[in-house]
Amino acid sequence: MKMKKIVTMALAGVMALSVFSGAAMGAETWPEKTINFACTHGAGGDTDYMARLLARKLEEKVGQSVVVNNVTGSNGAICMTEYKDGDTDGYTFVLTNSAALTGNEATGLSDFGWDAFEPVAIYGKQSGENILVPADAPYNTLEELIQASKDAPGEINFGISTGGGVYIASVIMAHAAGAEFNVIDAGDAAERLTSLLGGHVDATIAPYSSAKEYIESGDLKTLCTLLEESPDLLQDIPTANTTGCEELVMNTLYVCLAPKGTDAAIVEAANAAIKDIVDNDTEWKEEVNSFCFQEPFCLTVEETKTELENQRTLFMSYAEYLQ
Repeated sequence: MKMKKIVTMALAGVMALSVFSGAAMGAETWPEKTINFACTHGAGGDTDYMARLLARKLEEKVGQSVVVNNVTGSNGAICMTEYKDGDTDGYTFVLTNSAALTGNEATGLSDFGWDAFEPVAIYGKQSGENILVPADAPYNTLEELIQASKDAPGEINFGISTGGGVYIASVIMAHAAGAEFNVIDAGDAAERLTSLLGGHVDATIAPYSSAKEYIESGDLKTLCTLLEESPDLLQDIPTANTTGCEELVMNTLYVCLAPKGTDAAIVEAANAAIKDIVDNDTEWKEEVNSFCFQEPFCLTVEETKTELENQRTLFMSYAEYLQ
């Protein structure tokens, strides 16, 4: 019996070593086949643009195909629900943005947060959601816009998309700064811009990159960015937290996630590959300078978790007003 027990323990030890060695080897040789990116938002938007840019550069770096599949709906909630418990072999990733990831939890579109995944990397900063009005609007700052809404409660139509980050921004302005807008669901960013240009809403929020041509043509003007700090290459745009609503901060960041249970060593290997691209690839820098008006930005796995939790804390503090 004693000998049988010793043999059993020895076999268990060999099996454990084999499993460990296999996991280590899997990370060491990753990737060996096609990588799949599930993007939470539609083709043509900024989240999709950054996902496809990362896919192209990652293909060049690792020598394997990277396929982007857009799985849209409910501000990314459909895609994230489908893939959070997906294949954990290290070849499936979700590409989204932090405002959708944390906003969906706060508004109740999702019953889970970032920790339902294995965060891989925050790999970029958005150009910034901007509060936009017609160029001839009588207000030139966020403070003036909010005051105008107080002077005429319910008369300023503010376009948002229900459940999304811009909806949360409107709630923060109402509860933290006393804004009294008539909040209207005006669809996604492109639709909101069309509504603003057509006079159907008086103000809205959209990424600077989406509104750039209308700002430069003189049709629209930006009052502020919702980023905590002005974009690296747009330092003349003030921030909302310094010009009318101190609590209004929305650092929309581009995020790569893996399904829960993906091997930590593969997650680290993916982070290292992404970080090398972001930190060292000249074309990447040129693209994010041009599209995001930001310098390249990438966080480690642990830094990514910390930043996502910080955003979750902010958004969840307003959850009672959102659900």
